[in-house]
Amino acid sequence: MKTVRAPAELAELFARAEEMVSAYFDHRQDDPGRGVIEVLGERYVLVRAASLSVEFFALVRELYGAARQAEADDFARNLLFDLAHAIGRTDARRLHDRMKIEDPLARLAAGPVHFSHTGWAFVDIHADSRPVTGDEYLLVYDHPYSFEASAWLERGERAAFPVCIMNAGYSSGWCEVSFGTPLVASEILCRARGDEACRFIMAPPERLEERVRKYLAGRPGLADRARGYQIPDFFARKRIEEDLRRARDELELRVAERTAELESANRRLQEEMCVRQRLEDDLLQAARLETIGRLAGGIAHDFNNLMGVVIGQASLLERTLESGSESGQLVREIRKTGEEAAQLTQQLLSFSRVQAPQAEPSDLNDVVRGTVRMLGQLLGDSVRVALELSATAGAVRIDRGQLGQVVMNLVLNARDAMPAGGTVRVRTAGPGEAAGTDGDPEGGQAGGRTLLEVSDTGVGMDEATLARAFEPFFTTKAPGTGTGLGLSTARGVVNRAGGTVTVASRRGSGTTFRIFLPPAASGDGKSFPAQPAAGLPRGTETILVVEDLRSLRQMMVGMLAAQGYRVIEAPDPETALETAAAHDGPIQLLVTDVVMPRLNGRELAERLAAARPGLRVLFVSGYPDDDLLRFGIEQGTADLLAKPFKVERLAERVREVLDRPSR
Repeated sequence: MKTVRAPAELAELFARAEEMVSAYFDHRQDDPGRGVIEVLGERYVLVRAASLSVEFFALVRELYGAARQAEADDFARNLLFDLAHAIGRTDARRLHDRMKIEDPLARLAAGPVHFSHTGWAFVDIHADSRPVTGDEYLLVYDHPYSFEASAWLERGERAAFPVCIMNAGYSSGWCEVSFGTPLVASEILCRARGDEACRFIMAPPERLEERVRKYLAGRPGLADRARGYQIPDFFARKRIEEDLRRARDELELRVAERTAELESANRRLQEEMCVRQRLEDDLLQAARLETIGRLAGGIAHDFNNLMGVVIGQASLLERTLESGSESGQLVREIRKTGEEAAQLTQQLLSFSRVQAPQAEPSDLNDVVRGTVRMLGQLLGDSVRVALELSATAGAVRIDRGQLGQVVMNLVLNARDAMPAGGTVRVRTAGPGEAAGTDGDPEGGQAGGRTLLEVSDTGVGMDEATLARAFEPFFTTKAPGTGTGLGLSTARGVVNRAGGTVTVASRRGSGTTFRIFLPPAASGDGKSFPAQPAAGLPRGTETILVVEDLRSLRQMMVGMLAAQGYRVIEAPDPETALETAAAHDGPIQLLVTDVVMPRLNGRELAERLAAARPGLRVLFVSGYPDDDLLRFGIEQGTADLLAKPFKVERLAERVREVLDRPSR
């Protein structure tokens, strides 16, 4: 064979290929007059070898500049390999179809012969090649007369890397079509670099690096000289290009979508600005109310302390007088008036939202009367309040101050719904009477609810307004005249108490709110008669009383001492800590105010309990806060007594805390 050398087992196959392809090229015709070179009507082109190799590299280096030679060489190699790989694929398809070659090995054999006749190189296939379909494909071959290596040598240039790029690309493209398997080739030895031959290894792209490494590992001497070779990344770069193209298409789509979103957002901007302005107005109004509430809460706290002294001292004095005497009646009136004043402060504390809820039996009718009386002139002359209070309403278990706030919100809302005047009807009913009432969630079943109903003859609400009635910050009032928090707050209070709220309204026909509350169980809580009982709980334990208001502290100390307790007093937490440290005997109970300067009652209790395990605590405060009262209450070693209080209540709670077993 003149055009190829192949292993003995493939010699006959390649001989037939040489005969067939050589016969094809025997039909070559050159016609310079027409600028045509043809083989059996197929046109060919003669190109100078150097222009596709050493001169092409020189041109690219010139374009990139001297400082970027390595980058220029990479670009030139990649471009030449891709071009040659594509040409090898198309040439193979054309020749296979023209000569009707189907067998993969026969197709492969035609390649080197065609390669030689077209001036690329002579091919010498090594015996350790395995030209098979699939991942196990391996072809090891030399190009003794590669046109690329010859071009570099003829120019007198020595390359630092293998230069037979197009040879590697063309041959791997031809074999890829022959076997239907993606293939690439890498030149590991090159005459242009000073090696004795131009040697190539061809394999599937994902197996090529492994094949090169394994081939060189078995030839130590060759491995020292095989340097600077590259694994072609034709397929990887193609995938990257496809990924970039997809990314570009996705980016264009996202830009279009984002543009549409921005246009839509721009259309909504005016609406959002209007909503934002309304929310800012609502928040400003809420902030104003919060400021007023804090002021009211602070005043209520100080007032509670003063009323605590009045009620406490009146209770002590009342115990020393005969119940039927004129002096006894006067003192009783002083105490009752003080208690009514204390109820007003509870309303202020509820309004300020700093009063810790105290679920206890509260007489529903008393709360309604007191709240309506407190509203007084706020309702105006054109609004009449009609009270229909049933004697069966009794007590409900709910925080008294918060219940008053609910009544106040509903009555004032009814007033606002009647700008031209009208009647607000407030009705109560016990569980038996409330059964069957419209909106009764219990349906009159056993264990029914107590009813509080507030109705008006005002403008009423349409369905859209009715659906949002309890929504926070929703209001139909003019800007600056309402926060939209009244009804949502009222529903929250009722729900926490285990009750429910319903509303019925129609435009032009007024509105009716119905609140169903669980009644207080029989025997729930303690009631105290107007005339104190003759005897109060007594004891001999040691009690530390801490209160910064001197008159109130003296009243508590005097009362507890009169009941047999050994009492130690302190005007502030710092003094209390010093007094307790200096006391040799046990201290069974700490009675302390909660809100005090520098150190609060909870912190005092924590420090004393750490030093005196088993210490019981009774917090006494007119301004209780949930966070300050966590200490010990869940464990049963602490409790709360709200100011103001009667001395009887103080005596009862002291004994309860001392006698209660720890949980």
